[in-house]
Parts: sequence; structure tokens; C-alpha cells
Amino acid sequence: RLDFQREIPIESITYHIKPSSSASGSFDVRPFNMPRPEFQKEKNGFQFTTVTKMPAFREEPLMPPEDNVRSWAMIKYQNLLTVLAGYQMLAYELNRMSLPYLKVDDEIRSKSAEIVAGAKTPEEKLEKIFAFCRANIKNTSDKSSGYTREEIKKLKENKKSADTLQRGVGPAIDVDLLFAALANAAGFDAHLALAPDRGKRFFDRSVVVPGALRPANIAVRVGDNWKFFDPGFHYITPGMLRWQEEGVDALIANDSPVWVKTPLSPPDKSRETRAATLRLDENGTLEGDVTIEYTGHLAVERKAFNDDDSPTQREENLKEAVKRRLSSAELTNIVIENATDSVKPFRYKYHVRVPEYAQRTGKRLFLQPAFFEKGISRLFTSSTRKYEVYFHFPWSEEDKVTISLPKGYALDNADSPAPIGAGGICRYTVKMGVTNDQTTLVYNRSFFFGRQNVLLFPAENYEPLKRLFDEINKADNHTITLKQNSAANPQ
Repeated sequence: RLDFQREIPIESITYHIKPSSSASGSFDVRPFNMPRPEFQKEKNGFQFTTVTKMPAFREEPLMPPEDNVRSWAMIKYQNLLTVLAGYQMLAYELNRMSLPYLKVDDEIRSKSAEIVAGAKTPEEKLEKIFAFCRANIKNTSDKSSGYTREEIKKLKENKKSADTLQRGVGPAIDVDLLFAALANAAGFDAHLALAPDRGKRFFDRSVVVPGALRPANIAVRVGDNWKFFDPGFHYITPGMLRWQEEGVDALIANDSPVWVKTPLSPPDKSRETRAATLRLDENGTLEGDVTIEYTGHLAVERKAFNDDDSPTQREENLKEAVKRRLSSAELTNIVIENATDSVKPFRYKYHVRVPEYAQRTGKRLFLQPAFFEKGISRLFTSSTRKYEVYFHFPWSEEDKVTISLPKGYALDNADSPAPIGAGGICRYTVKMGVTNDQTTLVYNRSFFFGRQNVLLFPAENYEPLKRLFDEINKADNHTITLKQNSAANPQ
């Protein structure tokens, strides 16, 4: 790999390489995001290339992986076999190596029958096998396994899935392969699947890039379709994959390797659900109890961010996150649930007090009902865009905020923001009102993005995309007015 673009402008950059004389095949250069660099021969078998006037690389928010925007080149050796075989040869070899692990022997067959007993549908059988592998095999690839690096080095290698079952321990790939073997014993057709990581690079199966495909998960044929499972990844919800492996071309490693597109989980699978029961006083201080819950990919992000930290540090992480948008916020009674649980939603609970949340002017209080969005800046601030805009996965948000109004105050101006949408891709709605006794404001906010599997937007579409999120930010910052009743403050 030759990197040609850095964070500073480059007047001239030269690479000298010496092609291997023992390599099988011809020396080939594949450019990415730049013209092909031409190599010239020099002394002692070396070749060199020079590129001039390379502009500086500038990051943009929500841009594609750097390999898709930064200028670089790949050098590899290829012959007729590698050109014709492509990734198929890798799949054939992986299938051959995995056969001992996919084999159904008596022990695997007996355990599989025990696990799926009582299951009535194929989906129930696979769910039971998935849960068994998660619960009964200590995954040494996971930081919470309890094994040190030294202890892992001393463990015997599992040479077949029956070994993994007997010993009850193994790396993530062994957990996946045990799942496949148990599924095969239950009558399914299960194989290893190779998948790219779209968090590192967008994948083009017509271009062979070493390391672009790796054994990633298990493909199981259910009826006429392939379903994908990854029990070896600790935090992912059953039925989902890591976001980096969803919506990509996966290669199923069997006797006849086949390309299959992995599904992209819809917005409701990765949801942030937020609830706040609050009380506002006449000075503008807001106080009450908050619960926030994350599922799907949002939960994976929270768990991965927090799993190395102590309970005390996790609380500090939460306090810092809240104070970044509400500088005067005071958090107490913090509870963090399911921080390392493999399936349950990640959950925060806390009591919050925010002095001067509402601004007081004379007899009026100006209040932003969107408590969870207060202090959050616009997503896009630049007026121009060079690179595509890339959202990692679809997601959704559901908020319910109830605010008890200060005694003697009533709504003076409490109109709701209008709904905002972008076809079937995005939808934002707010419903707001007061209880019958006029003492409590009820605010409900609903949002989703990424439906119809649309996550990548050309730079030419930046202006309408920016406008969409600017409108949502403006709606989130919508302010209502509370007016003090004259009877509450007699002169």
C-alpha cells in the first residue's frame, strides 16, 4: 500500500520499490481516488514513481471510509489464475478448512437435538442454538470472558466443533462454527460466510483486494433464503450483524460459492427511546427523572464505548455527555443497566436538575420542550461538500417528555412544529399538548432515518440533505411561552 495524500499539501512524493523476483505473476498497480501512478525502472532492480501537487486531505463529518476518499495505491502480483479465480478461490479454500468444524458427529447431533427440543419453527430452532452458543461457550475474543492473554495462549486449539462443545471455550470463530455445526445437525444447511467491512472500505467484488473479505459470520439456508448469524460477536442482537457487515455482498463458502447481499436492519431495530418526567419551577429550573434506552447498533456502540470502564467511569462518561449540551446540569441517582449484556438494551436512569433551563423575562418563561435535543448543534455546518455523505446504519428515536408547569403559569404560545419528511427515507413528527387540568405539558417526538436502505448520498445532494437536518434542528429548538397569571402575582 502506497499512501499519497496526507493532512498537509504535498509538493512532491516519491516511492522506490523493488519488485520481488520470486513472486508468481506480474507486478500490478491499482490506484484509488487518483490517476494511476506510472513506475519507471532505475538501478539495481528498483522502480520509482513520483506524484506532484497533491492537495491536503480534509476530513468531513459523515464521510465515507478514508480508503474511499483519500488518494492511495495498491501494489500486488497477479497471474491468470488470480485474475480468473478472484475471491472464489478464497471461498473454496475456506470451505475446505472449515469442513472438520462443520462436521456433524454423534456428540454434536445429540446436543443439537437437546437444544432444539420443543421448537416448532426453523426460526425458533436457530434462536435456541444461537442462545446456547452465547450462554455456554466462553468467548475468548470477548474482553469480558475473564481470560488473560497468557491464559488464552495456554488453551488447546479446538480442531473441530465437538472440541469447542466439550471444552466450553474458544475464540469467536469457533463459537460461530459450533453454531453452524449444531444448525447442520438440526437439518439446516449452514456455512461460513466471508464479508467485507464497509466501515473500512466500500467493497467491489470485481476488484480483488487482499484482506477485503474475511470469515465474518454464518449463513444458514432457511427455505429459499439465506439468513446470517454471528453469535461470536458478543453484543449484536440475534438476527442482526455488525453494521459494518450489513447491506454488503457476502460470499458463502461451500462447494459452489455464491454471492448474497446481507440484509440491512431497518430503523426500528436500532432505536433510542428517551423518557423524562420533569417539573419546571418559576425560576426556570427543570428537575426530574430520565430513562434512556438503546437497542440494535446504537446499543452496540454504547456497550463498546463503556465495556472497558469501571462503573464509576461509566457514570462520569454519562455526566460529561449531558454537560456538553446542558452545562449547568446536575446528575444524581445514576443507574446504568446491561452495560455488558449480550442481548438486553443498554439503559441509563438518572435524576437531573438543570438551573435556568427556561429563560425568564418579566412574567414569561421561554421553554424548549425538546429536552433531549437542547444544546445540540446542527449536524452539518459547512455550506459546501466535497465527499459523499455516509450514514452507517438506519436508526430511529422516540421521545416522551412530560413537564409539570409552575403554579400560576399557563401556556401563552404552544404551537407544535410541523412534520418533516423526505419521501420514505426520513420522517420527523412532534405532538404536543397539555393535560385536561392545564398543569402538565406532554411532548412526543418521533424520528427515523435510513428506511428504503438509503444511507449514501452524493455530494451533489448535500444542499437538500443539509436543509432537511437544519429544519429538524430548528424544530427541535422550537420554544414555547408560559405566562404568569395575574392572579398568581397580585400587585
